[in-house]
Amino acid sequence: MNKQFFQISFVFLTCFSVLFSGSQVLAQVGGLSVQTNPATNIGNYQATLNGYAANPVWGATTYAWFQWGTDTNYANESTHQTLSYAGSFSQNITNLQPNTFYHFRAVAQTNYGTVYGQDLTFCSGGQGNCYGSGYLTVSKRVINLTSGNLNWQTSVNAKPLDIVSFVITMQANGQDVHNVFVRDVLPSGLTYTGNLLVNASQNYQGNPMAGINAGTIPAGGIFVISYQAQVAPSLALAYGITTLSNSAAISSTEGGNQTASAQVLANNSAAQGATYPPTGVSNNPIKDSFFLPLFLITLGSWLYFSGRIYKFSDWLVAKMD
Repeated sequence: MNKQFFQISFVFLTCFSVLFSGSQVLAQVGGLSVQTNPATNIGNYQATLNGYAANPVWGATTYAWFQWGTDTNYANESTHQTLSYAGSFSQNITNLQPNTFYHFRAVAQTNYGTVYGQDLTFCSGGQGNCYGSGYLTVSKRVINLTSGNLNWQTSVNAKPLDIVSFVITMQANGQDVHNVFVRDVLPSGLTYTGNLLVNASQNYQGNPMAGINAGTIPAGGIFVISYQAQVAPSLALAYGITTLSNSAAISSTEGGNQTASAQVLANNSAAQGATYPPTGVSNNPIKDSFFLPLFLITLGSWLYFSGRIYKFSDWLVAKMD
């Protein structure tokens, strides 16, 4: 019992120390840490990306580079360069499209693992030259709470009656974004079960199906909506794998109409017959806690989409084993 209490306390202390330590927190793994710094020398067709690496592992080769693209899928990578000591590093990227928002993040790697810096943006040609959906970056991710998979993804595997959690994140880029409205209608095969959090608050009256008015998101600000849903029982699903896909519709004055999608791959491999809902009791205090999943939804979304600590979920899963 004392060991379990210590593990839970350690999880919460770690979470809060990261969450409130400020915007300059370095992503860290195995002693190696990296931070993304603002882009410089920005032109219509090129820009200089900047980062900072600290605590390279003694005796191990450290590589650093940047991932970049027009969204957070980062379709491009810069050259992998070797670092022999802690400090700043920069790389120039070219062949950009004028008047376009770009996302980028610093990456560092040793044989102990890979660590990612936070996501930053710039506008080729200058912030005032970008228009349209580049004003608002939207993302949607999902985790399977029943399976204990706490790695936010665009697609997860699930079984009938599993509980999943969705998170929709919107970040304003170069300026305030006004009249932001979000509506997320679940497909047949997923049922909304509540536990709605809007910017970490449980007091919001409403649900994503009817729509949520986010109002104005200030420049650089992040607005997070999360909620839970349950996969349909076996009798309501076709045998085999059913793709349950849904898209959140986001509208705003500056960004127009945008969408963000996530999928649940429901694997109905059981013989048709009586089904019983999961009790949710596993004799593991971390998994069984009612409040901890809600806390993880909020914390995980802020950490994941701000890029502060991409390996947090891996560490937490290890603590659960």
